[in-house]
Amino acid sequence: MKTNRKWMALGALGLALAMAPMASAQTTGTVAISGTVNRAAKLTSGGAASLSGNVGGGVTTGSAADAALATVVDLGDVGPANTNAVVCFVQPLFLRANGSSTLSAAVTAESFTAGASNVAKTDLGIGFTGLTDFGSANADTSTSTVAAGYGTDVCAAPFTRTLNDLATATPGTTILSSTGALSLRGSFNSPSNRVGLDMRMAIAPGAYAAPDTFSATVTLTLTSP
Repeated sequence: MKTNRKWMALGALGLALAMAPMASAQTTGTVAISGTVNRAAKLTSGGAASLSGNVGGGVTTGSAADAALATVVDLGDVGPANTNAVVCFVQPLFLRANGSSTLSAAVTAESFTAGASNVAKTDLGIGFTGLTDFGSANADTSTSTVAAGYGTDVCAAPFTRTLNDLATATPGTTILSSTGALSLRGSFNSPSNRVGLDMRMAIAPGAYAAPDTFSATVTLTLTSP
């Protein structure tokens, strides 16, 4: 009898196992992701600055291509001892932006002696020329416009804008407006998506009332609002 009971118990257990539902294995799953591409802009030096028509002076601190712009230049003697027609300073710029952008300029520091016969901000012409797609297919200047009066090569033509036309607080006076992206692909360290622009400053040497010195700092700001 004990043996029969044992076989009956095993049979009942086998029946219970046979009737139990099989556990299902999960074979799919999902991971949801999201992200944002924000507007961004970058302004750097476009390479070595140049100075011509000067007597003395020179570029005392240069900014290498794609380095932070921090150039220092001494225009030298702009009095009657300099018989050149114009002293010309050129600073190449590189611009990058993945959306609409604005390049602005401001005179953020200045030291000029007041007086009708002293060098003034109105004596220093400023212009922006040579807008170029250095990045080939990865850069685009087709939607960019230089502000009226600022597209003049002040080193070769009468000044249409001077330092006196610039605001004195950043971001400053609008120089270049771009309604589309300047940089179409790549990172802001890529050489294939940069736009080039030259900032030109010029002064015609003249006979001023007395020996004098002057200085100014032009701050350039590229924003992508």
